[in-house]
Amino acid sequence: MKHWNDLDGSIFFNKVFSTSIAIGTVELFSIIINNNTPDTTLEFDIPEIPDSPPEKWRKTEFNTCRIGINISNIQNLTIKNIPTKGKLHTTITKGNNLYTVKLYNQDSLIQFSADHILLCGPSVYMNVPEEPTT
Repeated sequence: MKHWNDLDGSIFFNKVFSTSIAIGTVELFSIIINNNTPDTTLEFDIPEIPDSPPEKWRKTEFNTCRIGINISNIQNLTIKNIPTKGKLHTTITKGNNLYTVKLYNQDSLIQFSADHILLCGPSVYMNVPEEPTT
């Protein structure tokens, strides 16, 4: 898969973005693993900003777009060196009715397979960069 727009659940995403948005670099916000159900959720910020936001969003200031993926029947989950403040390169492939997802940088890794992936969001907010600590 090359674009977020290609995932199931992208109807609203396709309304706020007038062009296809490539799956690429993300900043991880959260990983939610529910031990009672076979679902896992990843939430992250993407570098693109909606170019066709709804009226409600136009009335507010925002500079960051957050989306997520809801993963059904996750398999072979690997997580290394998380949490991370580093950006993660993201790939999603599909073969033999199974999705393979990999988010990684030189220090961190999240990798798994799943039966189904559903795009969640988007939402937007004003991201204020953290002040460097001395």
